[in-house]
Amino acid sequence: MNIYIHTLGCFKNEVDSSGIATILRSSGFNVVEDINRADVVILNTCGFIRPAKEESISYIWRFIERKRKTGVRLIVTGCLAQRYLKELFDEFPEVDAVVGLGNIREFPNIINRVLSGDRFVKDGSLDNLLKFEIDRPSLVYYLKIADGCNNRCRYCAIPLIRGNLQVKNPEEILREVEGVLAKGSRELILVAQDLTSYRYKDYNLVDLLKDLNSIAGEFWIRLMYLYPSRVDETLIEAIANLDKVVKYVDIPLQHIDDSVLASMGRPGREVAERAVRLVREIPDVIIRTSFIIGYPTETQTAFENLLEFLSRERLHRVGFFIYSQEEGTPAYELGDPIPDRVKRFRVKRAQILQEKITLDFHKNLIGKRFKVLVENKLDRTIDGCKIFIGRTYMDAPEIDSRVFIKSEEDILGKFVDTIIERLEGYDFWGRLWRD
Repeated sequence: MNIYIHTLGCFKNEVDSSGIATILRSSGFNVVEDINRADVVILNTCGFIRPAKEESISYIWRFIERKRKTGVRLIVTGCLAQRYLKELFDEFPEVDAVVGLGNIREFPNIINRVLSGDRFVKDGSLDNLLKFEIDRPSLVYYLKIADGCNNRCRYCAIPLIRGNLQVKNPEEILREVEGVLAKGSRELILVAQDLTSYRYKDYNLVDLLKDLNSIAGEFWIRLMYLYPSRVDETLIEAIANLDKVVKYVDIPLQHIDDSVLASMGRPGREVAERAVRLVREIPDVIIRTSFIIGYPTETQTAFENLLEFLSRERLHRVGFFIYSQEEGTPAYELGDPIPDRVKRFRVKRAQILQEKITLDFHKNLIGKRFKVLVENKLDRTIDGCKIFIGRTYMDAPEIDSRVFIKSEEDILGKFVDTIIERLEGYDFWGRLWRD
């Protein structure tokens, strides 16, 4: 029986899909990469903000059309399913099952029920969000160490969907890591709604980083999402001194104007600026952040404050997101008073400013040597050489820049020293460095 899993949304959803694939394989199902071979399609949805919800709905329709043509069975799960369980079941009678979060271990039974002709809803079980195993090693391995969130940002639907913070036992984490490293993983990307909240009894994120760093082998450890008020000297010292922890800090600030931050339920500007100052103490550090544009209380002055901050701080990697009004959140009551055209204009202004900052930074990298993790290759050649694609420590997969490298030898899956030679948009072309 062939099962195809399609994943939307964030890296944390990718981890959940890997857990589903693992339990299905161990139960005798065949998980396939080609949807044309599938007997059952599982759609793992995102429901965080409006564009993500719209994308998820469009994929439901797309797979319903496939079901009408081929008879494939369709299961919808993930964040959108958890958030709108009954509504999806009623709205899309063609969907065979709508399954809430925390049911990863139940998927063999869920599929068997669907194949027997049942049509049903299965409620989420938020206490079980981390109670699954993964046997799907990859060069870049997303390591979920926590789920849910205790922060109460007033615009955010994550606590409504995934509940309060729960963390994974460090012994389970270390056992998982040793297994995937033995099978060839070369980058561990730690993910959670808030990594800095990780604490298991008296064991915290810094303790985990030290233990991961002590494991033998050549690999990177990358941290995705640090909450600004919990960035302290101890964490900064760990990132700076642990050799396998890449000097790349993802610290979403969401805004910089005090009045907007207060309305968001976020720490104030002073806290954000202190976090950035601390992070800059790490030698050669790369800072990634993100901002929400068009929050209901964002005045023109507040937006100009954000632009001034970007001009002054010159951060390396910045993402901008248009505010999405989400029902059930405290910010929903503020309405959505800023016109879409104003939001889009502000985002464009911020992007133009940041583009120059990032490209100026990139120009200064030409001629310098970096270690690159090679993770893919193109189907074509240049001058008889294969073209490989990798990343430096400065870049997270799928969201930051890439390095293209010509090589006669096969360097896929390896760390290689590379000289940056030129830019192509936000990406780089480099050549292998030889002693």
